[in-house]
Amino acid sequence: MNYLDAFEKLTVADLEGYVERRQEENLHLEFKLLRDANIANANDKENLSRALSGFANSSGGLVVWGVDARKQDGIDCACELKPIWQLAKLLGRLNELTGDAVEPYVAGVLHRAIEIDQDRGYALTLVPESDTGPHMGKLAGGHYFKRTGDGFYKMEHFDIADMFGRRRRPKLRFLYSVTNHGAAPEVRLGLRNEGRASAKSLFFAFSTEGTMRRSEFGLDGNGHEGLTWLRAPNSGHQWAYGGTPGFAIHPSMAHDIACINLGIPARTAPSEDVVVRFAFACEDQPLEQGKVVIALDELK
Repeated sequence: MNYLDAFEKLTVADLEGYVERRQEENLHLEFKLLRDANIANANDKENLSRALSGFANSSGGLVVWGVDARKQDGIDCACELKPIWQLAKLLGRLNELTGDAVEPYVAGVLHRAIEIDQDRGYALTLVPESDTGPHMGKLAGGHYFKRTGDGFYKMEHFDIADMFGRRRRPKLRFLYSVTNHGAAPEVRLGLRNEGRASAKSLFFAFSTEGTMRRSEFGLDGNGHEGLTWLRAPNSGHQWAYGGTPGFAIHPSMAHDIACINLGIPARTAPSEDVVVRFAFACEDQPLEQGKVVIALDELK
């Protein structure tokens, strides 16, 4: 299976199989040990920083924490499983350090646990290929890394210069914010551009499950919204929007598009979670779809 499938499907039995057949590390797979779940040791922090930088600057990859890899006949391969205690704490620390270990931040990094028994087992880190690099390993001496074969190597000056010279692309992310808590909550929906190019020719659509609906009064109470509402969207969603010519979301900028609420005046106090399904696209970024669940506690 490829590293994307492995992140979702890998089991303890698979890891045992890695050791039994001496699975080699490769372009997309790295095995690492951890001294403890706090990731307080400088070497552990450096290993995380190298992996985030190296995989993001290359073609992405997967780190399996809790597998000892040593050279066998000159090849780094899985030799022994060493489960980690306090898995919940470990996942929390991995999430904390993901933003501190590299510069700029690598979007889309995911962590998950493979549990043997209560709070003991292994962890996986998925690092996607990034188009917003190069990414510097802040906890690895401030160097830039790339993945070559089964190892991470410091990038040469020409490698870094080449990455800075790559075509810049937008990278839109869905965002929301609860702007009025309590009996009549409102939620703003929008997009953030995390890429290095302006996002143009935008498309945004969404549907809701629950009691909240698109507000006909817009973002400001006067019917104004962040993009043009498409009355016949044909998008598979309840509401859709398109960008006007010349409009763009510039790098590092966020833009609110629509508001959802319980009606004005509110029909009833919120009584359940709200599910928002969304889709968006722009020039140089294909259609992406997803969903978020806004918890009732967050609305209150």
